[in-house]
Amino acid sequence: MTNPLKKSPIPGLNRKKWAMSVKQNKIWKFLSSVKLAISLFAIIALLSLIGTFIPQNEDPSFYISRYGDSGYRALSNTGLTDVYSSWWFILFLALFSINLTVCLLSRFSLKSRSMGTLISHISILLILAGALIGMLYGQKGYVKIEKGEEVNSFIDREKQINLGFSLRLDDFIYSENIDPREKLLVYSGNGQEPIAGIPTEVGAESDIADTGYKVKILRYLPDFAMDMSTKEVASRSAKANNPAIEVELKGKDGAQQRFWVFARFPDIHQKITGNLSFVYQWANRQPKDFVSKVTVIKDGKEMLNQDIRVNFPLGFTGYTFFQSSYDEEHLNWTGLKVVKDPGVGVVYLGFGLLILGLSIRFYISPFIRASQK
Repeated sequence: MTNPLKKSPIPGLNRKKWAMSVKQNKIWKFLSSVKLAISLFAIIALLSLIGTFIPQNEDPSFYISRYGDSGYRALSNTGLTDVYSSWWFILFLALFSINLTVCLLSRFSLKSRSMGTLISHISILLILAGALIGMLYGQKGYVKIEKGEEVNSFIDREKQINLGFSLRLDDFIYSENIDPREKLLVYSGNGQEPIAGIPTEVGAESDIADTGYKVKILRYLPDFAMDMSTKEVASRSAKANNPAIEVELKGKDGAQQRFWVFARFPDIHQKITGNLSFVYQWANRQPKDFVSKVTVIKDGKEMLNQDIRVNFPLGFTGYTFFQSSYDEEHLNWTGLKVVKDPGVGVVYLGFGLLILGLSIRFYISPFIRASQK
């Protein structure tokens, strides 16, 4: 019986001649061109660079505030606010995948010396395939959760996506880096130079030079305010509109005094006791960490408690929640980016094969050839 695999799709040609005729085809030559591969790679790299410089998938208000109404419309109409899901970016990835596939078929060989190159080409195709799967079938959006609130859905491209579970924000914790220049300066008498510079970290206790006094930092409020009816003190917001620290001064005899020192009102509490005066030298603090303490609830049961912070997302049933933003004014809500990417596993497999292929190409094959000599 004649083997059907040896028959050519074109009558009158054997398989070898048919393969040769295909490789001589202009379209095949174009698709297998290394120049095409370099050009497509350069275009994809350029588009990725644009997607890096222009923030992606933000609220329209963000783009309007940064680029204006006309700028936002131009970015939205061209797809530059969502580069990696735009049809033209997917098109270039698809063309690059076709180009690599044709190059692979043109140079296909099962010889041991070619296995590293073959596996490396396949790995790149898998990485691209995973990226395309994520772009075409993935989901991404944003959720804003108030303290104590639960959310069970998000918006993806104007479409409501149900998570299948709820996410509750139990608490939001914000901390700042204290600039080393920030100090509580202590002066003695009418001296022009401070006799001590006390760190302003809450809980820190320090001696004031050789005066016999000690000072301890009790509280820091970025925006000091007092309820005149109850005399209770609190911060109106998380912004440093009126920074103040509460200080405890301990005397030689063990007597204690508590008072507030204000950065913007240095004349208040200038002289307390022992002929000492205090000046709060405040420096602009930068965010150190912001943590969303959340609970995952499914079918009425609490399934998971976890902290979400920058670079430490929460993963559950295929969805990943990244810390994205927060309420800078009152620290009452958190903003989480939601991503579901079914192509991630394929991408990881591709990277694993890429490492294997490169290892065979540059280490294993040369070692085998050297041992055979």
